[in-house]
Amino acid sequence: MRLLAQIFILLTTVAATAAETNYFCVVCGKGPLTGRIWMSKWGAVCDDCYRLENHCSICGLPVRPGDGCVKTGDGRYICKFDKPDAVLDSYTAREIFAAARRGLVELYGGGFALNFPDVTVNLFDVDYWSEKSHNDGLHKFGFSSTRRSPSGVCTHEVVMLSGRLRAELAATAAHEYTHLWINENIAPGRAIEPDTLEAVCELSAYTLMGAERQPEMQKKILENPYTHGKIKTLVTLAESRGVTAILDWVKTGETAGLDAPAAANWKPASAATGRKTQLPADLRFTGFFTLGTNDVAIINGLGFAPGERRSLRLRNGTALVDCREIRAGKVLVESNGIPTVLELERSK
Repeated sequence: MRLLAQIFILLTTVAATAAETNYFCVVCGKGPLTGRIWMSKWGAVCDDCYRLENHCSICGLPVRPGDGCVKTGDGRYICKFDKPDAVLDSYTAREIFAAARRGLVELYGGGFALNFPDVTVNLFDVDYWSEKSHNDGLHKFGFSSTRRSPSGVCTHEVVMLSGRLRAELAATAAHEYTHLWINENIAPGRAIEPDTLEAVCELSAYTLMGAERQPEMQKKILENPYTHGKIKTLVTLAESRGVTAILDWVKTGETAGLDAPAAANWKPASAATGRKTQLPADLRFTGFFTLGTNDVAIINGLGFAPGERRSLRLRNGTALVDCREIRAGKVLVESNGIPTVLELERSK
């Protein structure tokens, strides 16, 4: 999983000039500031601090070594504001990976669990991977590998970049876990073109971030140039046909890619084998209410607004349900790529 190196330079370069203000510099504490003022996401920065050599690798804020910030092994600084949410140790990284793994299996179903569940998870620094790989300015956020023994036993390993925020690391964990699942399940000799393969993994990150209510992370995933736009194609396909169909295509499909024109005639493997994707039988629409200007439907005890996607625990497992539209006494939902209208169940 990669992103442009320039993403690290986030300090806003909009300046304001004032004779006197109530701004205090969030870096050195000087103030009230006069003259040129630079604004960051954390507050005002004086012109002297703006010219400091070192900046936070997460938000771009200028930092003074030893002033509450932390420095990674490869020389990146993390400011005192981002430090509490930054992941710097492998133990925390493993917890985040395990949570992402559980979340994806809940969202995608038991078939997304690994047949060989042991995964070695560690952190790495930029020096270890990106700076030595001459990758045209792109930083690697994670890497996964699977070794298969002659007897068919798989050994999995994942390494992820240190010093990133928890939500970012969770998205990377979802991406790399999907690589492991693909390594186990793809048919022998099956070839998928690289951008589409990476987009399938990004789709898992996008889906997990949606379930965890991280819209800003979803936006970053869609805007990431890493897959050359293929992630947008797969998000659209997932909304119309369901993730299960895409995973079937990954395992046994015949084409190398899923470009938008080809998708019009695409038949997923489940259809070719006669295996049907079924709508969960125990979805129940039991009420609705208005929250502000939005109607909210109650489905299996959880509130759904139009356009909202949530994971439901049902008798036969977990299902990902999209609420498309709420009408008088009815709600249009979609699950497993199948739309249906649920009638309001009235108490007797």
